[in-house]
Amino acid sequence: MESTAYLRTLYPKLANGTLTEAELDWLLAYFDAGSPEALYALVRAELVLPDAPGKPSTVAEAEALRRVHDQIEQAIGSLPTPVHTGIWMRRLIPYAAAVILVAFTAIWFLRDNPVGIQQPVDANVQDIKPGGHRATLTLADGRVIDLSESQSGIVIADEITYLDGTSIADGRKQKMDTHQMVLSTPKGGTYQITLPDGSKVWLNAQSTLKYPSRFVGNERVVYLDGEGYFDVAERQDTYNKRIPFKVITDSQTIEVLGTEFNVSAFPDEQQTKTTLVKGSVRLSLVSHPKSIVLLPGQQSVLSGSTFDTRNVNTYQYTAWREGYFFFKRTPLEDVLRQVCRWYDVEVEYRNGIPNDIFGGQIKRDVTLLGLIEILQVSNIDITLEGRVLKVN
Repeated sequence: MESTAYLRTLYPKLANGTLTEAELDWLLAYFDAGSPEALYALVRAELVLPDAPGKPSTVAEAEALRRVHDQIEQAIGSLPTPVHTGIWMRRLIPYAAAVILVAFTAIWFLRDNPVGIQQPVDANVQDIKPGGHRATLTLADGRVIDLSESQSGIVIADEITYLDGTSIADGRKQKMDTHQMVLSTPKGGTYQITLPDGSKVWLNAQSTLKYPSRFVGNERVVYLDGEGYFDVAERQDTYNKRIPFKVITDSQTIEVLGTEFNVSAFPDEQQTKTTLVKGSVRLSLVSHPKSIVLLPGQQSVLSGSTFDTRNVNTYQYTAWREGYFFFKRTPLEDVLRQVCRWYDVEVEYRNGIPNDIFGGQIKRDVTLLGLIEILQVSNIDITLEGRVLKVN
């Protein structure tokens, strides 16, 4: 079968994660050997773009292509030498597929938004660094501790420590009775916490987790505002009965036994999204007994008092924990909302909110001007003035 035709048959499988080992090998070999011109023609053919010559037609398209090709080469070069065992390949496929998917997603905008003239970034504009490990811990007595930016998380046990064992609060041992504490991340901050039961939570920017210093009784309850990724440990009582774990937001309660899932419940968004990676969870409304159960690979979208369940690529909603923005036909307004939280900036739409959509994967450690350049390649007229993104 001709390469382009074969690639078209693989693209849906690549997007939904059902590639076989042989198909993955073919893709890795093809992109490793392909030239930038061949890759460009291939992508344009896949996207059914008219007039697909072997070379890009504009400077902006050439720059987009160069970046995509460089990303692919770097990613393939970082992959370990293949050892063709079933277990190794199963672990590799999701990562390798995500790498190759860059070749498509990074040029989706060539279809969705025809490339125009790219506005150069003003050399006099001060760049803004990306977010990092920033958070505060509020103790029961009201003290607020600014957590170290050189650390990435804390552990709540008989005392409060960082992940490396370093004690918090000036090195003093914090022997704790049962009381509520709060971990908060600002705009541009993310932090991890290991709860007293061993469950782990990663907080995204501008999020808050309220939790007890010890879990007692027949359930474990925490309160989330914003976005968090949960890896819940199974726990049993003295009668070997599982102790449920509950995450409560303003609009819903999530009950789990042992699972991994992501919750996005920001006050400035009209929807609460719960994405299940593995295990199972039961969701119910705070104000109503109505409930639903999610299975792995499913997402619940809560709008008002209505749950909408759908199958999704979970990586799209959990990539932030791995250090990436991941967009798939995402409205520009949603893209910039995430950008503003991470870089601690505001956005101003001068002529209303555009209907642009964006696709691609971007590392969250890129500076803001670097991210703006990527958006400009997709024909989004956006500039930075101080700490405000101006969209025309």
